[in-house]
Order: sequence, then structure tokens, then C-alpha cells
Amino acid sequence: MQNNNYYNYYNYQNPQQQPNYQPQYPPYQQQYQQQYQQYPQYNYNTGMPYMPYIPEDPSVTQAKKKIRKHSIAIGICILVFLASPYILSFMLRIFGLAEIYITDYIFQRAVELVYSVTLLFLPFFCVYLFKNKDGKEEIEKAFKKPCSPMIFFTAIGFGLMLCYCGDFISNWVAVLFQSFGVTLTSTGEIYIPTEGAQLVLFFISTAIAPAIIEEFALRAVTMQALRKYGDKFAIVMTALVFGLMHRNAVQGIFAFIAGIVFGYICVATESVWTAVIVHSLNNGIYVVFNVINTKDPALFEKIYPIVLILIFIIGILCAIPFVLSKKRTKLTRPPLKPATSEKTKAFLLTPTMCLAIIWMLVYTLFIQI
Repeated sequence: MQNNNYYNYYNYQNPQQQPNYQPQYPPYQQQYQQQYQQYPQYNYNTGMPYMPYIPEDPSVTQAKKKIRKHSIAIGICILVFLASPYILSFMLRIFGLAEIYITDYIFQRAVELVYSVTLLFLPFFCVYLFKNKDGKEEIEKAFKKPCSPMIFFTAIGFGLMLCYCGDFISNWVAVLFQSFGVTLTSTGEIYIPTEGAQLVLFFISTAIAPAIIEEFALRAVTMQALRKYGDKFAIVMTALVFGLMHRNAVQGIFAFIAGIVFGYICVATESVWTAVIVHSLNNGIYVVFNVINTKDPALFEKIYPIVLILIFIIGILCAIPFVLSKKRTKLTRPPLKPATSEKTKAFLLTPTMCLAIIWMLVYTLFIQI
């Protein structure tokens, strides 16, 4: 029988002269070797194949770490704001001002202005102060002039129309829940002044101050730090925070939709001032409608549909040049690697943010319903 040439080797007298022999398998053995390598190795205890461990990209790990850090800071700010009514009530009782707060409307509005600045503006301002130099520069970019006057003015008309679309959607959701026997309330009845200093304070505390403070807190401090991970992600997460801060289901749904509008026009015009104006106009029209309805309900029924039609006509006319303009800043794709699901988990699943979400759900289920 002839010897197999594949396994022959020479006998060298000096072992060091022996070549580095690598056996060459016959063709059929090479074929089987290749086929064997195609099949994964199985863990016979679990019945599942062994998955090779692939370490996470360090840039992805670092990005998620920064998102979590920012989420914890923003979550603390939200919790402070959610607790602000209880903090205000506690402070009024300590200083014996509870009765004056209830009976004196001007004092009530003045106090609310002070505590909105103290318990909403200051926590987010502290987040800004504790940012490093690059983080501060990112926030400060939001306060630039709009990229184009035409984009700025068309974004205002278009954005205001979208806010009223959001109002219709939130009301429709409330009607839908009511058809199943669940009543979602918005806010309790509030006193609507119709003249004098009371009306001025009501307008400032409802239309002007919230627009400036909330846009600084959300579209500047919260959103700008997230834009490096994608504009869409930053807009949606900031809108979710905006909805949480309104403490009830109906206003929370509207605030989420309005937050997307505010965030988008802020990015499109490269300026937070666009969102401030749209926010202020939306709240200001609400104040005017409520004052008219309080003084003359018949006049309100005549004016309201006319103003609503005008808002939608102006909004549609503004939407055309806004959408077609090349000067409008497009939403950028994230330059960093984390997937959307990983970024969302990193932002929403921090202890402070989870507590804020649970707070709103509990408040909605046991107080608002």
C-alpha cells in the first residue's frame, strides 16, 4: 500500500533543521474544514450558540454617560418645579401670608411671578453655570439672531398655526377618553381679571414670563445640550420634558405637541427667540380670548371663529415660503454613534427622570381623573 504523501516528512539528523511543517489536508478534508468553521459553537447547557463578546465603542459609552448626566440634572430641575406649589404653600404658611395670597389678586400674581423665576429659572440657570466652556457655548448659540428675517416671520405664523392644531388634538384626546368614561381635566377654574393692574399682571404672568423662562429652560438649556446627538432626538426629548412640567394629561399632551413645534422652529431659524415669540403669542391669545369671554360671551362666540380662521390662513400662507426656502436650517443627523433607542434609554431611565415621569402619572391618575 502506497504511503500518503500529505503526511510524509523527512528525518533530519539535526532536529533544529526540521522545517516548520504545516500539514496540508486533502481537498475533501479542506472542504469539511471550511464547512465546520461556518457553524457556531453551542453552549450545551443553554442550547444557544456562543456569541462573541464585542466591546462597546468608547465614544458610544462616553456619549451615553454624558446624556445620563444631563438627564439627571434636568430631572432635578423638573422635580423642583413639580414641587413648587407645595413649596409655595409651605412658605406662605410660615410667613403668615396665606390669607393675603387668597384674597389679594395682585399679591397672588406677584408672588407667582417671583416663585416661577426662583423655582423654574434658577434651577436651569444653575445647570448652565455648571456646564463646561463648550457646554455654555452650545447654550449661548440659541440666543443668536435668526438666520433670515423671512424665515423668522414665516416661522412665527406657521408655528402659531401648528400650536392650534395641537390644541385640537389634545381636546380630541380628552373627548376620546370621555367616551370611555374617563374625564381628563385641564386646570382648575381661575379668576380672569378684566381691567386695571390685575389684567396687566395676569397678562405678564401668563403670556410673557412663562414664554421667556420656559424657553430658556427647555429650548436653550435642555435641548441645546442634546442636539449633538441628533436634532430629532433633542426636540422630542425636550418636548417630553415640557409635557411633564404641565402636571396634567390634557395640558401635558398639548405641551408635548407645542414643544415639538417650538423646538423645530428654534432649530429651523437657529434662534430661541422665534420660539419665545410663538410661545408668547399662543399664551397671549389665550388671555385675550378669556378676558373677552368673561366680559361678553356673545362677542367671544362671534370673534373666536373669525380669529381662528385668520390664524390658519396666515399659517398656511407662511408655511409655503417657510418650507420651500433654502435658508431654513435643516434637521441634522447625529454625528455621534449611539442608536436612538440607546439614547432614549440613557435620557429617560435615570433616577430623577423616572421619578418625574412617575409623579406626573400618579398626579394624572389620582388627581386629574
